[in-house]
Order: sequence, then C-alpha cells, then structure tokens
Amino acid sequence: MRTRSIAVILTAAVGLGLLTGRFVLPGHSAPDHPSPAAKPADGPVTEGSLLAADAFRKAGVPKPVHVRDRVGDGRYANAACAGEKTLGQTLGGPGAHFRGFVTTEDTDAEDPTLAVDIKDQVAREVAADAGNPTLAQNYAERLLLEEVPCQTEPAGHWIYGPTHTVGVAPGIAANWMGSYDGDLNTAGTAPRGKEPCGGIAVLRNGSHYGVLEVDTCLDTAAMTRIVRAAVTRL
Repeated sequence: MRTRSIAVILTAAVGLGLLTGRFVLPGHSAPDHPSPAAKPADGPVTEGSLLAADAFRKAGVPKPVHVRDRVGDGRYANAACAGEKTLGQTLGGPGAHFRGFVTTEDTDAEDPTLAVDIKDQVAREVAADAGNPTLAQNYAERLLLEEVPCQTEPAGHWIYGPTHTVGVAPGIAANWMGSYDGDLNTAGTAPRGKEPCGGIAVLRNGSHYGVLEVDTCLDTAAMTRIVRAAVTRL
C-alpha cells in the first residue's frame, strides 16, 4: 500500500506535469466539443445519473452486460497501486452510489457490484453529490491525484498512461488514464504508440463527482466515448 499525503502527491504531480506534460488537473480546460444543452448537475445522485449498460454494447463488448447497484461506502480504485481505501476514508461524507457492470450472475456476496472472477468485470462506477460545484471540483482533483503515482511503476508492473481530458460543457469534464499490462512496461512508464486496455476516469458534473474503472479491454477511442457518456449522464 502506498501512503502519501495529498501535498506530497500534488508536488510530485505538478513536477511530472512540468517535465512531461502528461498531467492535467480536471475541470479547468475548455470543452473540446461544447454541448449547449448540457447543464451541470445539482442535487442528489440517482441511479439515472449512472452509466447505462447499453454504452458498453455500443463500445463493442460482445457479451450481455448486467448492472448491479448498491448505495453505501467501499473501495473505489485499484488497490495494487493506489492502496486499499474506501471513498469515505478518502473524502468523508455520506454514502455513494456504486454500479457494477458484469457479464455474470456470480457476484461478491458482500458487494454485488463486484464479480467474483475479475474476468467477468466489465466496469464499475462510483458517484456521489458533494453539495456544491466547488467541493466537487476539489474532490475530483484529489481523486485524480491519488492515481497519478500509477503512471510511474517499475518495469514489469501494470501501469497507467498519460492523462486525457474530456470536456463536455463548463462544469462538466472528466480525466482518464489508460491501463497497460506489465509486459508493455519496459521503462517505468506507459509505452508510446500502444493502445490501452481499459483504464480509470475521474468525473465531475456540477456538484456530482465520481470514478469509473473500466476493466474490459477498450482502446483510446472507445474509452473516450465511454468516459464522455458517463460524465454527461452524471
């Protein structure tokens, strides 16, 4: 487990951004495809705020995708890098909405949003309402900063690639990093010119914030479409 203070991670992230240009804080860039109809969310997160299973069918997932929902607390990031923590431990506050996208009926007895076999896990989304856009922005930045160290790992360890920004409208934006298997990590950073296999996104829409982990193998174009759909719906 890595234990790093937000200040230490922020310093490292800023340094990484200055040296490589790979890191971008969420929510400050102009929308890349402005959507005049999109208005920032306000109020409680509901099941309708979460991504629909049909989005993965459109992304090319061949098997039927089942949705499993719950409300409460729980882990939200890959423990092999960011550390085993719950959303409540990181940010505090009330319970969040968890949605698992799975291709099986065999899910964890304690957390039905998780497939027993990781190969059956398509994705998992966690979302909550921060109460106001400023706090949601703060939460999104903190959640993204936690994942930044995963962009630098020893050769042979799975790794996240560069940070991509998806802007939908003012106050509606996401940042995502692609995931690469350890056999593609030969120099301690993500390989250039290679497509990712899924990844992780941090979402913010008005007062709502969330994390989307994609376990199925989606490339850059498909990940961008999924992330855009998720943050727009949020």
